Amino acid sequence: MRRSQGPRGRWHARPGTRRRLRVTLDRRGLALVIIGVVLLIAAYSVPRSELLYAGSLLIGLPLLAFAFIRFRRRSWGVARRFSPPVAEAGSPVAVTVEVRNLASTPTGESTWRDEWPWAPHGTPSARLAPLQRNRGVLGASSATTVDYVLQPPMRGVFDVGPLVVEVSDPFALARGEIVVGATQKLVVTPRVVALPIVGQSMPADDGTARALQRRNVGGGDDLMTREYRHGDPLRRVHWKATARQGELMVRQEEQRSHAQARIVLDTRKTGYHDAVPKSVDEPESDSFEWAIAFTASLTFHLQRIGYTVEVIETGDRQLTLPDHPEEFLESLAAASLVDGPPRRMVVSLPNQGSLGSIFAVVADAEPHTVERLVAQRPQFDSAIAFVVNPHSDLVIAPLRASGWTCVAVRPTDDLAAVWLAAIELREANRARA
Repeated sequence: MRRSQGPRGRWHARPGTRRRLRVTLDRRGLALVIIGVVLLIAAYSVPRSELLYAGSLLIGLPLLAFAFIRFRRRSWGVARRFSPPVAEAGSPVAVTVEVRNLASTPTGESTWRDEWPWAPHGTPSARLAPLQRNRGVLGASSATTVDYVLQPPMRGVFDVGPLVVEVSDPFALARGEIVVGATQKLVVTPRVVALPIVGQSMPADDGTARALQRRNVGGGDDLMTREYRHGDPLRRVHWKATARQGELMVRQEEQRSHAQARIVLDTRKTGYHDAVPKSVDEPESDSFEWAIAFTASLTFHLQRIGYTVEVIETGDRQLTLPDHPEEFLESLAAASLVDGPPRRMVVSLPNQGSLGSIFAVVADAEPHTVERLVAQRPQFDSAIAFVVNPHSDLVIAPLRASGWTCVAVRPTDDLAAVWLAAIELREANRARA
């Protein structure tokens, strides 16, 4: 840790606060109290007034130090900055913290530490330089800057902070811990791995740039629908599809291209046998964490080679469109397993011809999810299912029988290696067909 202005990034200011103050006597203060009590007892046993005065003084000094810490007015302001502003799981994040004295009196010697949810749960204590009294915005001597590096071990949205300052009296007889500022959200996205491009294994020759959009035109065979999303214009509502599906559907009209891919991500808790109650420092399912990381990597890989990608969740919608990568990654960071009734999974409508490629990232998917994937297989040129840590053949067997290429993976498997294995297996299946 060092005093530094730190890298450029985004500042988040938090007002000063005394939300919690815990004051204790230091070992030196406790020792004086004990000696003082012994002297008082001796003063009554041996009638000596000097012992009485000495004992009272030794007890009074730590009590005065305790009161000095407890009742002295202090006020700090904190501005915390992350660089990069949005982190990636397993990658270091530089944190710069500006601490400003907002009180009209200077601060003394103190130490600081910052906190976070995962082990070791905070920085070691370090010296915080004395700060002059606040003289307004031009009072640079009333502020100091400290920085450190943290490395979030997993994706999620975490509270970093609050900053804890430990103060002491001039004689180091008592000390107090004061919470400064508030916690701040750090968004940690899943780790994205660059998947290898293997020859012409994926039919993406036409590419997204050559998919001609024909909005708001009656389309016949070219008409696709998807569920309504916030912001869609009402003029695009497709009423027949809405009546058939039982939820609001909108037109999505575009000229056919093989450069279309759909990724089905199972987000239902009942589809993961290793799911446990959610906590701030442990993932709720190792299988789900692998599925999230692979979905992120696969989405950006397909976009890079020319696909238009849509991610479909089996549970309540949590993810944004992949068209906006930063927002999509941040939604993946916050995604969690969901309960409740299963969501109607609309992948395509019947009698529309080929819809390009489909990928499924599941674990022990529920029967209705498997049945839906089996029914959708004829609509796509290519179908690959990544089944994470399966406990039985109830998922792989019916998918494979319907023409899916199925790859069983473990939560510890390398994403790129799994992708290569899937392409090789699919090509082998095609060669046998």
